[in-house]
Amino acid sequence: MVGIVGIDLSGNSLSQEIPNGLTTLLGLRYLNLSGNHLLGCIPEDIGNLVLLESLDLSLNRLSGEIPPSFAGLKSITALNLSSNNLSGLIPMSDQLRTLPDPSIYSNNPGLYGFPLEGCVDSSTSTQSGMSQAEDSREALWLYCFVAAGFIFGFWLYCGMFWFYSETWRCAFYQYVDNMQGKVTKKMYSCMSYFQAKVHE
Repeated sequence: MVGIVGIDLSGNSLSQEIPNGLTTLLGLRYLNLSGNHLLGCIPEDIGNLVLLESLDLSLNRLSGEIPPSFAGLKSITALNLSSNNLSGLIPMSDQLRTLPDPSIYSNNPGLYGFPLEGCVDSSTSTQSGMSQAEDSREALWLYCFVAAGFIFGFWLYCGMFWFYSETWRCAFYQYVDNMQGKVTKKMYSCMSYFQAKVHE
């Protein structure tokens, strides 16, 4: 059995799950099980078939995610998993990236990832959204500090010319301190509101 290099059982009425024993045929180079009624998941250890060059599991009823070991198919040059019920993120490797045709994964409504168009890895999307939120938060802080600094500097500058008596200067500086405290509280209030909106 180890010497088998190719299996073609396409276009039959095979049912049930793909036998796990197929993944022990380490010399296998070609496997075609398309056009049957196969159920269940793709075998978890399919990545053991490191010599496999062509794999066709299309036109079946396979479900679940493509196992991570799929990325271990180092020799794969022809692939077809279309027209099943597969879902989840498509595992990726340098060799699988050489197969950019999205049709090999078509008619699997739950699949996403390269090379399917219009589908984005959810983790990448989440990281991108978090990065944008961080940038917005930093920009808001900058604007608040600039505004507070301008207000404080303006009143301090005006006070030097408008108030000369010691009594008036003390009153003025106390007013500036109160104003700065109000501005600071307002800044924190704005930041809390903004963060709540970001996390909604």
